[in-house]
Amino acid sequence: MKKFTIKTVSLFTALILLCAVLAGCQFGDREQEKPPKLETPSVVIGYDGVAVWEADPHAPYYLYTVDGGPELPTGECSVPLSDGQTIRVKAVSGSAEYADSDFSEPQTYRKGEIGDDHVHSDVDGDGVCDRGGESVLKELSFYAVNDLHGKFMDTQSQPGLDEFTTYLKDLYADPAREEILLSSGDMWQGSVESSSNKGQLMTEWMNEAGFVSMTLGNHEFDWGPDILTPNSELAEFPFLAINVTYNGRAADYCKPSTVVERDGVKIGIIGAIGDCLSSISGEFQTGLSFATGSYLTALVQSEATRLREEGCDLIVYSIHDGGTGFSSSGVNTVTNSDMEWYDTALSNGYVDLVFEGHTHTRYILKDEYGVYHLQASSENRYISCADVTYNLVTGNFEVTPRMISSSAYSNADDDPCVEELFSKYFPDEDPYETVVGYNASRRSSDAIGDCLAELYYEIGMETWGGEYTIVAAGGMLKTRNPYDLSAGNVTYADLYSLLPFDNAIVLGEIRGSDLKRRILGSTSSSYHVYSAPGISSSSVKDSETYYIVVDTYTAYYSWNNIKEIARLDDRTYARDILASFLSGGGWA
Repeated sequence: MKKFTIKTVSLFTALILLCAVLAGCQFGDREQEKPPKLETPSVVIGYDGVAVWEADPHAPYYLYTVDGGPELPTGECSVPLSDGQTIRVKAVSGSAEYADSDFSEPQTYRKGEIGDDHVHSDVDGDGVCDRGGESVLKELSFYAVNDLHGKFMDTQSQPGLDEFTTYLKDLYADPAREEILLSSGDMWQGSVESSSNKGQLMTEWMNEAGFVSMTLGNHEFDWGPDILTPNSELAEFPFLAINVTYNGRAADYCKPSTVVERDGVKIGIIGAIGDCLSSISGEFQTGLSFATGSYLTALVQSEATRLREEGCDLIVYSIHDGGTGFSSSGVNTVTNSDMEWYDTALSNGYVDLVFEGHTHTRYILKDEYGVYHLQASSENRYISCADVTYNLVTGNFEVTPRMISSSAYSNADDDPCVEELFSKYFPDEDPYETVVGYNASRRSSDAIGDCLAELYYEIGMETWGGEYTIVAAGGMLKTRNPYDLSAGNVTYADLYSLLPFDNAIVLGEIRGSDLKRRILGSTSSSYHVYSAPGISSSSVKDSETYYIVVDTYTAYYSWNNIKEIARLDDRTYARDILASFLSGGGWA
C-alpha cells in the first residue's frame, strides 16, 4: 500500500478547499439570482377602524390575516376592522421579477385610543390624517413688500404705513392662517423720514411690523456699504443677499438665507440682488461685487439643496430684480426666454415661490415649471401675497397668488407706532410742515433738471471759479416720484421725494473729447447741462482739459471719465440747492 506523504495530504486538502470555494461561489451566484422582494406594506389604522397602506405598482393583490386567521386576498389597499382586531398584510408579486414581500408587523385597532401625539399619515392624499381624522393641511400666507423707498407717512398718492401696520397686525391675529412677511429690497431710500437717518427709522418699523427678512436692493447701498452694518445690527431680522461680496469676501452685513417655521412647516428663504451694480454710485462700487448669471444660479442651487437637506419643506426665493411689460391683471404664463433676469432652472426642484422687485412693475407670473413669481409695483401701492396650502404628510402644496391693493387698508385705523417712530427721529421740526418756498406753477422733471444744472454752475463759480475756468455744469439729474413739483407752498419733504440722493457736488476734470461726447453731446433725457457763455461742442478741443461741476453720481459714472478735483464738504445736495433757490423766490 502506498503511503500518503505530507505533500500528498496537503495537496488533497487544497483540492477539497478549492471545491468548497467553488461550490460557495456557485451557491452565492444562485442567491444573487433570486428576485428581490416587494416592499413590506406599512399599515396604519385610521380613527374609523380602516387599515390602509400604500399601493405597490408591482403587486396586483395582497394577502392579509386578521387575528391569525386564514390568508385572505384583496385587490384593495384597505381592510375594515372591528375593535380589538389585529391585521398583518403582505404584497403578492405579479411576475417572476419580484418575490412576495414579508408580512407586515401586526397592527391592532383600539377604538378611542388614538391620541393627539400619534404620527400623521395621509395615504389617500385627501388632507385628512388616516389615523386621527384631523386635517394635515397647513394654511400659510406670504406677504412681500418691494421698493417701498421709505414712503413712511401719508401722501396724496397712497396711505402711509400707519394703516398698513394695523392691517398686518389684524392678519396676525387670525388663527386660521400663519403669516410670513418679507421684503425684496429698496426699503429705505426715497423720503425725508427715512433717508435723513439712513434707513434707521424704516428698520425699526420693520422690526415692529414683524418682517422675517429683507433682501438687499441697490438703493440700500446709496450711502455706501458701511451704512449697512449698523442697520443690520439694529434689525431684528436678517438682511439677505447670497451673491454680495466685498473685497472678495462675503459681506458681514448680509446672509445667504434664513429659516423660519410656521405651524410645523419649515421655510427656507434665499435672498439675492440682481444685476444692478451699475445703478450704485461709482464712488461706492470699489470692492463691491454682485454675482450674476450662471454663478448666481449655482449659488442658489447649492443653498437650496443645503436647506432641503436640513429639513426645509418650502424654499422661497426673494430677488431684487424683475421684469417689465407684463399684464398687471391675472396670471402671465411665461417661458425661459421671457425671464432674462431669472434662470428657470432654479424652478426645477430648487425653489418653490419667487418674490421680485427693482423694476417697480406689478405682475404675477407662472414659469414653465409652474413656479409663481410676484412683484407688487412700488411705494406701498400694492403688496404681493401667496396663500399656500401645505400637506404635512405628503409634502404636496398648492399656491394661490394675489395682489393686495393699498385700498384694502387705506381706511384702517392708524397704528400709534408709526407716529411714535416719526416723533423719535423728528422731535423738533416736521419736514412735511416746514415750507421752504413758493412755486407759482407746476414744474416738470425736465424743468427741475435744467434749473439744477444752472444752479450747479452758479455754486461752482462761487466756490472754485477764482481758480478754475468752469465751462459746464449739471449731468444726470433725474427726479423720482412724483417727478414733477406741484404749484403752491413747497416743503423740504416735497424736495426730498423728488431728489432723495445724497450725491455731493464736485469740481471735475475732463478731456475735451469726453466733454463733447459724454456731457455736451449726451442724448440721454436724464442729462441736463448748462454751458458757460461761448462754450459749445464745436468750441471744445479734444486734447485739452476742461473743468465742470457735477455731482458724484455723474462724476463716478465710469464712462464719463471725470476726475474729481474738489467737492463741497458741507453736505449740500441737489435738494438743498433747490431749496435755497425757492426760499429766495426763484419760482415765486
